[in-house]
Amino acid sequence: MATSRYVRQRPLTLTWQGYLLKAAFPDFRVKVGRCELRCLGELRPTWLSDNYTIELLYRIPDRPRVRVIRPTLRLLPGHSRVKHTFKDNELCLYTQGDWRPDLPISSHMVPWISEWLSFYEDWLATGEWLGGGHEPNMTAK
Repeated sequence: MATSRYVRQRPLTLTWQGYLLKAAFPDFRVKVGRCELRCLGELRPTWLSDNYTIELLYRIPDRPRVRVIRPTLRLLPGHSRVKHTFKDNELCLYTQGDWRPDLPISSHMVPWISEWLSFYEDWLATGEWLGGGHEPNMTAK
């Protein structure tokens, strides 16, 4: 009998996710409730970049939801929304299957946020989204 090399892992608890976030990003404000993890932090994707205040909300088993709080995301002339965002400017950070609840937010989600911010700045400068992927389904939650 062949066994799968992919074993479904148990989700990391909110407490453990919070601990890993604080360990990797001590300046982030992390609050862990009974049903939700909230994180507020500042990222600067490159030394030429702005500082961005991000908010991350996570409820198991949902995907983490990320928004930029400051500065307000800007639109390019002629565009009705920021590229690779869901409703309410929630960031679209990965394609389906890239995120799982057994992955640490600190080592997966936060680097993806920083990378998204870098692509966003490039988009503002060039008008072209260089990050690949595809535009998200606007009805997705």
